[in-house]
Parts: sequence; C-alpha cells; structure tokens
Amino acid sequence: YGIIRVGIDILPEGAQEWMWLLMVLGTINVVYGAISAMGQRDLKYVIGYSSVSHMGYVLMGIATLNAIGMGGAVLQMFSHGIMTALFFALVGAIYQRSHVRDIGILEGIGKRMGVTSAFFAVAGLASLGLPGLSGFIAELMVFIGVFSSYPPIFGILAIIGAGITAVYILRLLAKVFFGPIDSRWTNLTDLNRTEFVSSSILVAFLLIVGLYPKPWMDMIDSGLIPILEGVKNLT
Repeated sequence: YGIIRVGIDILPEGAQEWMWLLMVLGTINVVYGAISAMGQRDLKYVIGYSSVSHMGYVLMGIATLNAIGMGGAVLQMFSHGIMTALFFALVGAIYQRSHVRDIGILEGIGKRMGVTSAFFAVAGLASLGLPGLSGFIAELMVFIGVFSSYPPIFGILAIIGAGITAVYILRLLAKVFFGPIDSRWTNLTDLNRTEFVSSSILVAFLLIVGLYPKPWMDMIDSGLIPILEGVKNLT
C-alpha cells in the first residue's frame, strides 16, 4: 500500500526509474520464499516463508505499472491476508491441542480433526492458486501483467515459484492431515464453536472472492486507475 500510494502516486518519475529493481526483488522473494518453505519442518515457519513468497507476487505486480498486474497485486494482498490469518488460526488450534508443530511428528490428524483439515486444505489450495479460490485470480493477473511488461524470464520464475508452492503445500496436507494417523493423536478434538465460526468466515471470503472477483476488482480499479493515469501522463 505504501509503495502504491507514496512510491508511485506521489513520486511517479522515481517509480518509472526504479520499478525494474522492485521486479528483481519480487522475483527473488517468490523463489527464495518458496524454496525456504519447502525445507521447513515447523508448520509456523512453513507459513512464514510462504508469506515471503506470496508478498513477492505483490511486488512483481506493482512493478508492472499496468492495470492488470497492479490489480492482481492488490487482490493478492487481500487474498494473502485472509489465507494467512486462516493458516495461523488453524495452526494455533492444532498446537493448543497437540503442543506440537513439527511436520515430521504430526501425522494423520485429519482423522480426528476433520473440519480443521478441510479448512487448512482450502487455505493451502488458495495459497497454491487453485482455480475457484482467491489466490488463483490474483496470481493469474500478476503473471499476465509481468509477461506483458518484462522479459519472459521473470514470468517463468514466478510460475516456477507457484509450482514449488504446490509441492510443499500438497506434501504438507498429505502427511499431516490425510496420512495414516499416529497413535499419539487419537484423542485430539476438532475446532470448538468459536474457532469454527471465525475460520468459516475466512474460508467464505476465499471462496467468494475466487468465484466472483468482479466487485472486488471494481473497487481496486477505482483507486488504481487514477494513479496509473498519473504515471502515463509523464510519458
């Protein structure tokens, strides 16, 4: 938000001069964050490094200085905020019951925490950009914006980052939630009413924005178009 409102809106000439650097940094964020997340064993650290990767898409989208790329970046900020809040809420619920966050120890807990596993799967699939969830349209818009404004290598690296995200998210889901249950976790309980309601609201946003993004994009465009027109007027 600060980059868009200050770096571009107030300083458009500087933005034109330095957006290439933001694109490079964003690309590094995407790939480095995804590779780092894949190497973690702690659920909390997986989500943390995943956030680094996803914010890289935001930087890449902003650096395009075109409507579709920047629109995708703003939508990604919203989508990332919702899915990360859901991730951390669910990890907190798991830790409160098991006192463990180690992926190597947590096995098959979906058999005792079915709702938790379903909600975590929604957040994970939104994170890797599954069509029908908010992460898909945001990342797709960023990819289109990048390919239309920069050499293809940046878009290719962004797609590779998305592929790495799919690998570690699906691996995590398969082992922690849907694999054979460890005998230590047979007494775990699922989300209570408060946890269920709050998590359901976040899941609903991921689905609604993914299935019908137009109202959200209309709001985003109403703020972005005047900023982009200010940049175009310099040329």
